[in-house]
Amino acid sequence: MSISAFFDKQHQPTPQEISAALGSRQPLWRQLTQFIADNYQLPGELSFGGSKYGWNIWYRGNGKTLASLYPQQTHFVAQIVLGKDQVEKARQLKLGKNVRTVLQETPQLHDGRWLFIKVRTEKDVKDIEALLQVKKRPRPQKFDSPPGGCATVCCPAFGDC
Repeated sequence: MSISAFFDKQHQPTPQEISAALGSRQPLWRQLTQFIADNYQLPGELSFGGSKYGWNIWYRGNGKTLASLYPQQTHFVAQIVLGKDQVEKARQLKLGKNVRTVLQETPQLHDGRWLFIKVRTEKDVKDIEALLQVKKRPRPQKFDSPPGGCATVCCPAFGDC
């Protein structure tokens, strides 16, 4: 079973399929992708992570991954890898129960702590935004993003490119 609802390498999901899978969680997805666009100016790239992971939107800049988002039925999964020092900073945040539990229960590996967070609430999104700020300092845009859009960064999951 893959993390994403889309696990067939031969079939790249369409924006409509991703939107349908997210269902009522689509506003949370948009909120998080907009936060990434506004603060990191990274293009979301539709990527296949293998049979264990499936299709995801991958946010990467300068050779480093910021996060990956995996659409699921009824929710989505945000993957963030934090180094040891970042984990210590994250532990000082006022995180909700869901994200705090994932942070506490995920083992620290030599290359970081691989957090796979099921996003179902606005608090989850806010907590992920806080974790992203611990991982990488934001570079907010100096201009306004268009209403309902993803600024100058495309959101392939919704055909904004």
